[in-house]
Amino acid sequence: MIEVIKSLYAYNSWATAKLIDSLEQLSPDELNAPGCSGNGSVIQTLAHLMQSQWGWISWLDGSLTSNQAMMVRVGADEIDTIPKMRERWSPIDSQTTAAIETLSDAKLKDEWSWTHPVTGPNSLPLWRLLVHVATHGAHTRAQINAAIRRAGHAPNNIDFLNYSLESQ
Repeated sequence: MIEVIKSLYAYNSWATAKLIDSLEQLSPDELNAPGCSGNGSVIQTLAHLMQSQWGWISWLDGSLTSNQAMMVRVGADEIDTIPKMRERWSPIDSQTTAAIETLSDAKLKDEWSWTHPVTGPNSLPLWRLLVHVATHGAHTRAQINAAIRRAGHAPNNIDFLNYSLESQ
C-alpha cells in the first residue's frame, strides 16, 4: 500500500508542476476569467487545490490541528502570476513529500478522527484520507486543464500514464 501512496504523491507533484507550466500560455484575463468548473477562475481553482492539499497535509503531518487545517487559505492574489504560483506551490509540495516519506504500511492503517462543522464527527483510516487528497488534486487539475482548452490552448498531458512512462 505504501508504494501506491508514494506513487500517487510523486505523480501529484509532477502533474501540478506541469499544470503550472501549462498556465504560462494564458493571458492574465484568461487566468482570471470566471467559469473554471465551480471554483471561479483558473487562479481561484489553483488556489483551492493548493489550500486543500496544504490543509490536509498540515493536519496529517501534525503541524496543525484539524480545526486549524480547515482554516488555511491560499488567496488568488497570492498566486496571480506564474512565478508566484511556483513559489507558493513549492513549500506545500515539499511539506507533502516530507510527510509521505515518513509513512509506513502500518501507519496507513491508523484511524483518524475529526469533527467537521457541517458533517459532524467522522473517522477514516489514513490511507483513505491520503487517497482522497490525491484524487481531489487530480480532479481539480482536470478542471483547470479543461479551462485551458476552453481558452483555446493545449495544456500539458498530465495523465498518470504519462507520469508513469516518464518516471520509469
